[in-house]
Amino acid sequence: MRGSGPDRGVLLAATELFTQRSRHDVEEKRIFLELACNLLPSTSLQDRRRIATLLAGHPEIPEDLLGALAGDPDELTAYPALRYSPGLSVDLLLRTAVAGPDSLRKAIANRPSLRESVIGALCDHAGANVIGILLDRDDVTLTPDHRARLGRRSDIVATLGLELAGRDALNPDGLMGQFLHLPNQLKARAIAAAEMTSLVKQAQAPGSGSQVRARPPRRKLCDGLHREALRQDATRFADLLSQGLGLPLETCELLLRQDQGDGLTIALKALGMSARQVTAVLIRLCPGLSLDHLRGLLRLYRTLGMGAAEVLVDQWMLQDQGTQPRHETQFQDTGRRGGIASAAKLPESVPLGKTAGS
Repeated sequence: MRGSGPDRGVLLAATELFTQRSRHDVEEKRIFLELACNLLPSTSLQDRRRIATLLAGHPEIPEDLLGALAGDPDELTAYPALRYSPGLSVDLLLRTAVAGPDSLRKAIANRPSLRESVIGALCDHAGANVIGILLDRDDVTLTPDHRARLGRRSDIVATLGLELAGRDALNPDGLMGQFLHLPNQLKARAIAAAEMTSLVKQAQAPGSGSQVRARPPRRKLCDGLHREALRQDATRFADLLSQGLGLPLETCELLLRQDQGDGLTIALKALGMSARQVTAVLIRLCPGLSLDHLRGLLRLYRTLGMGAAEVLVDQWMLQDQGTQPRHETQFQDTGRRGGIASAAKLPESVPLGKTAGS
């Protein structure tokens, strides 16, 4: 049986001898590599971990053996090679950054030097603790692409939003797209970015200035949402909101959470819902709101421009779907054609907010 009897411990003993010297001739390295490749698969877990630790910083560790150790299924065996060995291939580092786990991604994040492609893979897949290592490194500069990747990850923004913003790792689009996951301290910055974006769009639009008007309120949709709020039917409300705004249903269900009153207010503002209707929606569907919180949300409704609200919702759409913003809804078009006479008569099966032309 392989790995039993006299073979047990042979590779560890050979490794200890090999690492006592920093230089070896070609023949010595060939013999050690052949021995290691033959015995490593049957070497005990404890010995593999010790061997990996001994070889990780050795200047002449054979590349094939280095790759075998770094790819070992045991994390404590793979960690030293991933953390300290300079000769690992970029492909191996990329595969590990994608596959994980985070304990091995942490080893990669702490390596003395990192390729941009490896940093990008970590930005896409690593957890907050690993991303925090990258942010704390003075010798790692996040490119615009890296920042964009982090800005698309709600879990990272929710945990490290302040750190990302402090290092300019959240661009305005990232702030607006991740509004629902931002720490409260950054939401004002996202709203300011939306207001500025709205002003720029107006300035760039043909016939800008006093001739630029917000899109007309979708009154039938707003009336339908108001009706469902009065019934306290959160499920139907979220469905209508999803269809009306073109947002995924999961996002609209998120908007109805107790801690997402500002997001819900922005969504209703983007639809052109009246202050009276917004108040009713917040009271009926967010019954746990304190009076001060309710007043703050209504203040947000009054001060936020409709153009800025639309910009924010469009960024949520881009964040969730990866598509271009869709503005006009079939609900509104159908209402103009007279196909829907009254929101109160809408059947439950009518798709209210599917994008026109989609």
